[in-house]
Amino acid sequence: AGYDVKTPEGFRETFEKFEKTIGFEYLKGMHLNDTKKLYGSMVDRHENIGTGYLGEDAFELLMNDSRFDNIPLILETPDESLWEAEIRLLYSLIRNPA
Repeated sequence: AGYDVKTPEGFRETFEKFEKTIGFEYLKGMHLNDTKKLYGSMVDRHENIGTGYLGEDAFELLMNDSRFDNIPLILETPDESLWEAEIRLLYSLIRNPA
């Protein structure tokens, strides 16, 4: 709800600001969810991966950014019956799997 990570430009700017302010060396994990509300709404309502306003594009950016390779990514989505499918979806977004 508070950061623009939907577009490549917004993703880049958000994480450049993160690096300057905090530093990736301090990032030890991230929770992942799509959102029911638009960026800037200041409302944090979780949605399943790829079904909210972020869509799959934002998660494709994340899954192909090597800065997140060794960081635990924890699903924080509302329907736990979809977790297995969401994990498969996230892996499918990796362009060049090792």
